[in-house]
Amino acid sequence: MQESATRIGIGDFAHACGVTPRTIRFYEERGLLPSQDRKERMNRSYSADLVKRVERIQQLQSLLGWSLEDIRQVLVLEDQVATLRQQYYQTDSLQDRYHVLQEAIDLTTEQLQRVNQRMKGLVKLQKDLEDKLAFYQTLRDDKKFSSARDGAEQ
Repeated sequence: MQESATRIGIGDFAHACGVTPRTIRFYEERGLLPSQDRKERMNRSYSADLVKRVERIQQLQSLLGWSLEDIRQVLVLEDQVATLRQQYYQTDSLQDRYHVLQEAIDLTTEQLQRVNQRMKGLVKLQKDLEDKLAFYQTLRDDKKFSSARDGAEQ
């Protein structure tokens, strides 16, 4: 993860991320954000680049419903891939670049397998809900409910 030279305090950082300072501290405690150095009067200071990381955490949590541990694992893999990207560009050796690419492929494959497992679970949940809905609609549309249905329409 590349650090920006601009450093901001926790309040401004939290505001830029659209979360509270408590959320930032919580993410640090859970290992989702790196612990920040405290300088001058023991205040934390944050790289402006970390805003994207918080946005990524929020995306994985709200849109996909992932647990914080799952998110932490994804972020660790993304950090490893970012490190590999730097290694790739720091060497001119084709053999070294090949090995870096293979490691990136392995890490990305691992992450893709996790996503596929989640998707299988979501597809199963969707199918179960569709089956329940069809069952309830079939019961509701049964002839014995016709008088109740006619009364509901009046």
